[in-house]
Amino acid sequence: MNNHKPSGSGMTVGFAQSSRLREMREKALGATAPSPAPQTSKPETSPNDAKLSPELLLARRLIDQRLAELLATLPAGKQNSLFRIRFGLELSQIKALPIRQVFGKLKIADPQLPPQSPAMKRIGDLNYNGESCG
Repeated sequence: MNNHKPSGSGMTVGFAQSSRLREMREKALGATAPSPAPQTSKPETSPNDAKLSPELLLARRLIDQRLAELLATLPAGKQNSLFRIRFGLELSQIKALPIRQVFGKLKIADPQLPPQSPAMKRIGDLNYNGESCG
């Protein structure tokens, strides 16, 4: 039998010395690493926002934040359809529901706006835009 052992000066090159191997490694790591969540800018404020109560503005911020978190976990091209399958509603329909119902569907729990608080009782029947749903 031939007991041939490769010598240290053979053709093997470490990835640190080879730019091609380093590029291949970075590409492989980049493909498996999850892409960072898209940074959402602050929601645009409209002139009507000044008329809204601070509790409703807080609820809107919590809803926007939760929607951004949920959409960030879904694949980019299928966010709307997968959201509809998971929650049974379109994104636009969520904002038409009463705040209390939206908090329940999206499982939003915030210590500043607990479900039995007087603030939630005031805004619970309003939708995202502050209009009465009932």
